[in-house]
Amino acid sequence: MKNIFLWILAFVCIHNAAAQQKNPTTTKEMRDKIKQAQQQLDKLTPEQKKMMEQMGMSTTVPSMPNGITDADVKAAVNGDAFSVPSKNTVLISAISKITVTTATLPSYIKSLNDYIEKGISNDAKIFAQQVYATLKANQFDAASIGNASLGYWTIGNLEIAVYIMGRACTDNATDADLLSNFAAMLSMGGAPHRAIPLLEYLNKQYPGNTTILNNLGQAWFYLGETDKANEQLNKVVKAFAYHPQANYTQCLIEQSKGNTPKAIEKMKNSIAYSYSLDKLNMLRKLGYKVKGSDMRIPFRLDPDPLGLKKFIRPDVPMSYADELRLSADWDAFQKQVNEKSMQLAKDLIPYQQTNNQRAQQAYEKFAGKSAGQILQMKSDNATESKLYQATAQRNLEEMNKDGGAAYRLKVAKKQIDDLIKDFKAKDEAQRKSIEKQNSIKAEQETELAKKGENLGYDNCVVQQKYSDWVYTNYNKPLEEAYKNYLHQLYLKITEELYWEQFVQDEATFEATKIAAKKEWLVALGNTRYIATNKYGDCKAAEKKTSKYKLADFDDMHCIYKSMLDFRVCTMIFECGKSSISFDAGRLSGNFHFKSDNTGKERFVKGTMEATVIDKSVSAGKGPLQVGASVKAGMGIEFTNRGIEDVYATGEAKVTTGSNTVSDPAGIVSDPSVSITVSGRMSLISGNMSGGISGFGK
Repeated sequence: MKNIFLWILAFVCIHNAAAQQKNPTTTKEMRDKIKQAQQQLDKLTPEQKKMMEQMGMSTTVPSMPNGITDADVKAAVNGDAFSVPSKNTVLISAISKITVTTATLPSYIKSLNDYIEKGISNDAKIFAQQVYATLKANQFDAASIGNASLGYWTIGNLEIAVYIMGRACTDNATDADLLSNFAAMLSMGGAPHRAIPLLEYLNKQYPGNTTILNNLGQAWFYLGETDKANEQLNKVVKAFAYHPQANYTQCLIEQSKGNTPKAIEKMKNSIAYSYSLDKLNMLRKLGYKVKGSDMRIPFRLDPDPLGLKKFIRPDVPMSYADELRLSADWDAFQKQVNEKSMQLAKDLIPYQQTNNQRAQQAYEKFAGKSAGQILQMKSDNATESKLYQATAQRNLEEMNKDGGAAYRLKVAKKQIDDLIKDFKAKDEAQRKSIEKQNSIKAEQETELAKKGENLGYDNCVVQQKYSDWVYTNYNKPLEEAYKNYLHQLYLKITEELYWEQFVQDEATFEATKIAAKKEWLVALGNTRYIATNKYGDCKAAEKKTSKYKLADFDDMHCIYKSMLDFRVCTMIFECGKSSISFDAGRLSGNFHFKSDNTGKERFVKGTMEATVIDKSVSAGKGPLQVGASVKAGMGIEFTNRGIEDVYATGEAKVTTGSNTVSDPAGIVSDPSVSITVSGRMSLISGNMSGGISGFGK
C-alpha cells in the first residue's frame, strides 16, 4: 500500500507540472488524468522529450497499479488527515480462529511474545531483555514492570515497551490492566489483528468496560472494519459522551462518509476533555474555528493570584467636608503608589535584560541560515513543554473580542474618560454661573459702592454649592465607574496571567507578573475623586497627616502539580512546565534517549490513563476507564511531537499529597490539588500514526 501511495503522489506531481487542474479523487478521475497527461506528453517535440529523458524524467505516464481504491486515491492526493484505513483482508484473515479462554490465555500470550521477538529490532530486544532482567532482580512485581513499560511507551520507545509488557503479562496473566495495556500496544504498534482475540477475551470478562471497548473499536478501525469499529465506539460514547479517542476516531469515520457536521461534532467532543494540536488542525480543515470555550480549562483559576484585592483605597469622600477630612489619606496613598511603581520598574530591568539576551542569542543562532536550514534544526530537548499553549493562545485572543475581558475593560475606561471630559468642558462655565447666582448686591449708597453694585460673593457659600454640583454630577458616578473599571481590570489581569503562564518562558512570565502589578498600582493611583476645594478652606482644617499604609503583593505560584510515577521514571507536570526524572538503580541514565537505533523519533499517538483511586476503592472491576465507573483519574495525550496534554477526569476530589478520594461532589480540577499517580494505569488506544516496523504480519 505504501508503494501505491508513492506511485499516486508521483503521478500527481508529474501531472501538475503539465497542467494546474483539480487533483483526482476517484480511480475513474485518475484514469482520465493519466490519459490527459499522456496526450500532453505526446505533443512534446523530439527535442523536448530528449531533454526530459536526460533529466531522468519519463515521457510515458505509468499505468495504474491493480488494487487501488477511491479511498486510496483521495487519501494520497489530498493528504490523509481524515483518511480511513482500507479494509485489510490479509490481516483480518490472520486473526486467530481460536477463541481465547482462561485455559488458553497463557499459550496465546506466549505466541504474542514470540511474534514480538521476531518483529522488533535486535538492539531493542537485547536492551529490553536487560531491563526486564534487572527489574526482576530488584523484586519488581508484574504490575510495576507493566508501569515501567508504560513509561517507555510515553517517551517513544515502542519496541522496548511492548517487549517488557509481554513479559509482565507472562508473569501475571490474571491482571486485566496488564492484558489491556498489552493489547493497546499491539494495536497501536501495528498488530491489531493480534490484539483483537485478547480484547474479545477481556470484553467477555468485563462487559461494558469503556477502555476495553475503545481499544477493541480502535483495533477494528486500524484493520479498515469501520462498521465493527463504530459498533464498539458507540458503546464507549454512550457511557462517556466526551471520550477523547472514541470521538476522534468516529470523526474520521463520519468525514469519510461525507458527514462533515457530524464529524465536527465528534471532534469537538474529543477536544472537550483532551487537547491536541492535531484536533485543532482537523477542526480547522473541517471549516470550524475552535473557540476557547470548546477546550477544557486545565485547572481552576486562582481567585487572586497576585493578592490584588489586598490593596484597599482610602475612604472615598461623598461631600466637601469628607474631602477635607480625607485628603491627607489620599495624598499618602498616591505617594506610596508612586514609590512602589518606581520600585517595580527597577525590579523589571533584570528580566528585560534576560529577554534581550535571549533575543540576541536567537538572532545569532538563525543569522545567515536559509529557511530550509532553520526548519531542519532540532529543538533543544531541555526546552520546557508548553502543554496548554494552543489553548492559552486561543483564549488570550478571545479576550480582545466583543465581550472579552480586554473589551469590557476598554468600555469601562471609556465611561471614566467621558465623565472627566464632560466635567472639563462644563467646569468653568458652571463656576461662573454659581458665582453670579450667589453674588452680593449693595443695598445702599456707600463710599465703597453704589446701590445695586455687585460686591462679589461669599467664598464658602459658592464653595459649598460648587462642591455639591461636582459630587452630584461627577464624583459619585465617577466612583461607580472607578469600581467597575478596577473590577474589569482585576478580571483581565487575572485571566491574562492564568493563560500567559502556559505561553511564556520563566523570565518572560516573571516580567509579565511585575508589569501586571505595576498596571494595577497605576490604575489604583488614578482613581482619585475630582478635588473641589477651589475657594479656600471654609470649614474644619483638612487633616495634614495620615497613617495610611499600602498593602503588598502576593507572588503568583503554580497551584497545580501532577506526577506520574513509572518506577523507572517520574514525569512531573506543573502548570506550563514539565520535567522527567529517571531512577532505576543500575539502569539510571539509560532511559534518556528518545529515538531508536536509526535515530528516528518514535513517538506515537495515543493516550495513557491513570487514576488516583486505589484498586481496592475503585467502583468497578477490570481496566480503568475514563468517565465511567472510575470517577477520578488523569491522562496524557501524546503525538509524534511529544506530550501535548495532561488532563484530569471524573467527579472526585483528591487532597494534596493524598492518594484517597474525598468529597464526591467536588472535582479533580480544584486549584489546591496535587495529583500523584502511581499503581494502576491504562493505555487508551488512539489513532495510530506510527508503529513497529516489524509488525503487521
